[in-house]
Amino acid sequence: MDNALEKDAELAALRKRFPKPTNAAAAFQAATILGINGYLAYLVANGSASPVSIAAFNLGELVLLSVIAHLALIPVPNESRMSDARSGPLLQKIVVMALGVAWLGGVYAISVSIDTPHIAQIRQAPGLLAALVSLNVATPLLLTGLATAFGTFNDLMRWRSKGGLFVPQYAMSAAPKILTLIIAPIPAVLVAAKYAKTDLAMALIVWCAVYIAIKTAFELLILAFQYFGMPEAKPKATSRAPSTR
Repeated sequence: MDNALEKDAELAALRKRFPKPTNAAAAFQAATILGINGYLAYLVANGSASPVSIAAFNLGELVLLSVIAHLALIPVPNESRMSDARSGPLLQKIVVMALGVAWLGGVYAISVSIDTPHIAQIRQAPGLLAALVSLNVATPLLLTGLATAFGTFNDLMRWRSKGGLFVPQYAMSAAPKILTLIIAPIPAVLVAAKYAKTDLAMALIVWCAVYIAIKTAFELLILAFQYFGMPEAKPKATSRAPSTR
């Protein structure tokens, strides 16, 4: 298929899967985004969340999302996949994912290095499970994984009944998560570092505040893209054979 026609078909599939929300639906989604991130800010304010726990949650969420996304594609033939899901065999994608997670892990290791109290808490934990429990991320990760798996299963059932391109819900919801993971830790640590030597507690709060603010902004931007900026299909001019008259 011609690349331009393929992109048009994918945009049409995306618009069908993610239609422009009504004003009420968009307002509800925006309120949900603000409410969830406001709750994260509340956890930070009362000492239940820290840079380490937020970073662990986001990295764990990416791993869960990637695993579910790759497993979901197993029954989907190549011609029914979005173009970005066709590149290379599964093993290659797993290796790329592992390298990406390793690189992000290095970035986050530097970014959250100011969170010395919680790093020490992890080191003193008797095992990995105990470390996860101490970070308060095990339950949110489990809920996120179950919700994503359930939504993806419904997407597969919808695709089996209707055919066409397989467009899962994470095609839209994954974008702000990935952008946040890649971009947020750098400005978070740069801003928080100004307080680290004089007021560590304030530095940790600032790190979390900057990170959550960036996360919120990306989620609202994706919502705005769906509401205002989702490209509309344009009719293509059809060529006509020159008249012989």
